[in-house]
Amino acid sequence: MENLQSLLEKRWAKDDGTTIREHTNKLLENLEKLKCHYKEEIEELIPKKLPCELRDRFWEILELACEYHDYGKIHCKFQEKLKNKSVKPIKNLPEVRHNLLSPAFVDVEDERIGKIVRLLVLHHHPVEEVSVENVEKVLKEEFGFEKNPISFLLKKGEIDYLRDDIARMFNLPEEELIKYYRLLKGLLLRIDHASSSKQAQEVEEIPPDDTLSFVDEFFKEKNINPNEMQIFIKGNRDKNLVVIAPTGSGKTEAGFIYLQRKGFFMLPYRVSANGIYTRAEGIFKDRAGLLHSSALSYVLEKDERNEDIQNNKEDAIFLNYFLSCNFAKPIIVCTPDQLMHFVFRYKGFEKYYATALYSRLVIDELQSYDPITLAFIVKALEVLAQNGGKFLVMTATFPEFLKERFISMGVEFEKFNLQQKPYHNVEIVQDKIDSWIEKIVELSQKAKVLVVVNTVKKAIELKGEIPSAKLLHSRFMLKDRKQKEIEIKNFFDGQEGGVWITTQLAEVSLDLDADYLFTELSTADSLIQRMGRCNRRGQKSTEEPNVFVFTEECSGIGSVYYKDLHQKMQKELKDGLWYWEFKWELMEKVYSESALRNTKYLESFNKAYSYITSLWEGTDSLIRSKSKAQELFRDINAVQVIPKRFEKEVQELVQKWERTKDNLVERVKYLSQILEYSFSLPAWSLNKLEKQKIHDKLSIYYVEGNYGEDTGFELTSSADTEQEENIV
Repeated sequence: MENLQSLLEKRWAKDDGTTIREHTNKLLENLEKLKCHYKEEIEELIPKKLPCELRDRFWEILELACEYHDYGKIHCKFQEKLKNKSVKPIKNLPEVRHNLLSPAFVDVEDERIGKIVRLLVLHHHPVEEVSVENVEKVLKEEFGFEKNPISFLLKKGEIDYLRDDIARMFNLPEEELIKYYRLLKGLLLRIDHASSSKQAQEVEEIPPDDTLSFVDEFFKEKNINPNEMQIFIKGNRDKNLVVIAPTGSGKTEAGFIYLQRKGFFMLPYRVSANGIYTRAEGIFKDRAGLLHSSALSYVLEKDERNEDIQNNKEDAIFLNYFLSCNFAKPIIVCTPDQLMHFVFRYKGFEKYYATALYSRLVIDELQSYDPITLAFIVKALEVLAQNGGKFLVMTATFPEFLKERFISMGVEFEKFNLQQKPYHNVEIVQDKIDSWIEKIVELSQKAKVLVVVNTVKKAIELKGEIPSAKLLHSRFMLKDRKQKEIEIKNFFDGQEGGVWITTQLAEVSLDLDADYLFTELSTADSLIQRMGRCNRRGQKSTEEPNVFVFTEECSGIGSVYYKDLHQKMQKELKDGLWYWEFKWELMEKVYSESALRNTKYLESFNKAYSYITSLWEGTDSLIRSKSKAQELFRDINAVQVIPKRFEKEVQELVQKWERTKDNLVERVKYLSQILEYSFSLPAWSLNKLEKQKIHDKLSIYYVEGNYGEDTGFELTSSADTEQEENIV
């Protein structure tokens, strides 16, 4: 066999001709960047109960793993697959995956270190069924190994080998060694994947010295002083925190302060993430990135009037996006499906687990998640807390039944009432909302009125009864919805009276300040969020009622909201001024463990939590891939659809999209234009609609139905899922 180092310099690691030596050098370069930027944060995570010599050699082991991880790619069959014609294949030689061969080349004197490096190198790609016989044949016939140095390693599972052949053999604490190994493996995967990227090969960009200085500068520019809550977070950034404060208390800036040098700011909805990203970009400039399933489309559209775009310098936007995908951006605003899926312990989860550990996490709007997703997030935070991670949960409405779980994680709770007076005078109306149309219209002659109902169907019905009203819900095409979001924002920022009818969209994505709120009763957290869109700054009179809550014939109960939570809420309502303390007590009563006993909500949470906990107690995960885990964090029952009447316009765009296979920039642009005609529907309603795919490779459908620019898409009653029971 030719000299090993010579082969590494000649043979390919990638199909573009990048040699194994070049690729390996890129890993070693990225390792140095990671060490330079976050050495202190990462070393804090190394388990303290391991022997000093193992802790001190952490970076050396990681460097060795980076060096040897792809040596197996010198295998002639791998070169043949890459179409490297300078390498002649050996006849009758089986093809063996490169990660099964690489450990044989590891040459380390210290037996203990050598075993850890070999295990890391072997498992940097998933190892399923292994033919030890084929591995031995290749090692012997192609590389001259008389004896297979890794046969025992190949016959054992990853954690079993770590326990039996490293921890017990060298008398090391097992659980501490597993934590150590997971951190090493996660960082190896981060470095390898970043170094392999065709778009952005940086593992980490230069971080800010401290986010606090940027937020302080922002406060100075705006001529405002940090409030009590922001000062508290500034002084307690070394702790895991739950901070509860009313809407409009400056929680976003508080979250930015907590992030320090690297962090993820997580929100449940893409539209919320887009809004926070815009604010982060204003404070941190290009140190901030956005990451969710449609982030690239959003950033391209947001910057289409930007000078860079006009000068055809789109590379900067794409680079920013791909650096966010690599987690290289210091500040990343995202949805939890981009990071927290590590909790499913699928093959390769360590990359996301390790990244979350040395970063700071801010979790906003915790109350917005359904009980199953909530269970996944709570377990993920528990795992991070146990292993040295740092997080801040910020919310206006914390689910009380979770309090003991968070206290057991060592989390510190703090409540801030920054509203010194009540913002809302509430009238509970034992009637359906339809009965008060005259009152809504009357008030809208002189004031800004917001109507919030629980379903799209109900919103469209009310629009029919109030022709002068404007309407916004989730079944408007994206381009119409964006226009309506601008209109509703301008209306509530203006002086003229009128009325807008909307749904839960108002709770999460719209910063509105109405004079009067008329709403169907929902659940405690939802109702409090809706109320936050009325008298938002507390500057309006509360001598007369400004919030009207209707308790009869509410839409969406059982389909959108859990029936038992809705019924419990009904018992706790009262007329009059609602101080923030009362709202908080309401959450405590409705979401306490005792109040939730025997409810579907708590049953769903407990089942999901028990399942996910079992995965961290030895049960093998049924979730095999990152994509499957991500789906569980998303609404996988939602499907993108386009009204059939726009087929002609869309097909022209589809054809242009198809013709730009080799131009990623143009391809993304055309896909963004296609999505402008789309909105999402629950998958089960699609079964009762006439539909067809717009293209074989796009999961978007044309659907038959009525669409109006003023009313959006109207489902037939047979396809309207809002009439169905909520099935968990």
